[in-house]
Amino acid sequence: MATDHALRHDQLVQTVAHLYYMSGATQLEIASAQNLSRATVSRLLAEAKRRGVVQVRIGPPVDRMPELEARLRATFRLNDCVISMDRPRSLYEKNNRLGYVAARYLETHLDGVRQLGVAASRTLSSVAKSLSPGVHSGLTVIDLLACPSRLDRSGDERIHVGEHICQQLGGNFVPLPANFLYRDPAARTKALESPDVAYGLELGPHSDLALIGLGSMQRFDGTGTYSPVSPASLADLAAAGAAAHLCGHFFDHQGREVVSEVTDRLIGITLDDLLKIPRRMMVTAGPAKVVPLAAAIRGGYVNELVTDESTARELLATFR
Repeated sequence: MATDHALRHDQLVQTVAHLYYMSGATQLEIASAQNLSRATVSRLLAEAKRRGVVQVRIGPPVDRMPELEARLRATFRLNDCVISMDRPRSLYEKNNRLGYVAARYLETHLDGVRQLGVAASRTLSSVAKSLSPGVHSGLTVIDLLACPSRLDRSGDERIHVGEHICQQLGGNFVPLPANFLYRDPAARTKALESPDVAYGLELGPHSDLALIGLGSMQRFDGTGTYSPVSPASLADLAAAGAAAHLCGHFFDHQGREVVSEVTDRLIGITLDDLLKIPRRMMVTAGPAKVVPLAAAIRGGYVNELVTDESTARELLATFR
């Protein structure tokens, strides 16, 4: 009973804070809508600041490109698009800036998200590092790609991006405890027999929002564990029509999956199951990602995009 009361109170704190700071409602309007006294609303807002529900963060300016964002939304029928203005490297390290912009977007677009699926990548690691600590007790974060459990948590964060994001957002974490890729098919088959792995794979496609990166044909690093696809194999896949890879799966310029020897060696969400997730937020930028991004858009794998100005302009140019 006490636990239920505490949960309801936490939800009320979040609701009041959101109405005041995000929706612009006055304390009097909130008091009327929530059947509270104005003094109670004031106390809840103070509690929200004290407990970190409401935070003030000072960081690099998030210079957005609203007109360019509107063009991309209309051209590619995206549900949303965030484009950061290019700045010299002397001012901002580019990958960190993209992670910062993506983190701010994610933090303010979690309404209605009960389950967040995360496909670990180098780019998403910078998003995790840029998130402000939050309290999202009703949020479950789940790995969409298998990540081995670890006892030493001082290791490489790239292969534990989902857990890192969960820690920052203050949610509940559901791992997919296995290797992402296997050299031995028998070892993969045995891993798939684990109830925890089966549960994670079943849960993933039911996410409300998928947070994903994007791979080019220049490299495939297996989320940082080892390099399972050689440059020669990548060249062969490119010759067969592959333009990019996402969640370990390759696809061509039209977004159609290209069968590869990797498919039967990985543990993670399939492209078909990824398409079952209503919101697919992709964070990617750079000259090498323009062609892959165009292919991902054609395949419908992204409907919310976070990128930078130069990537956006090059992407528009490829569709002329």
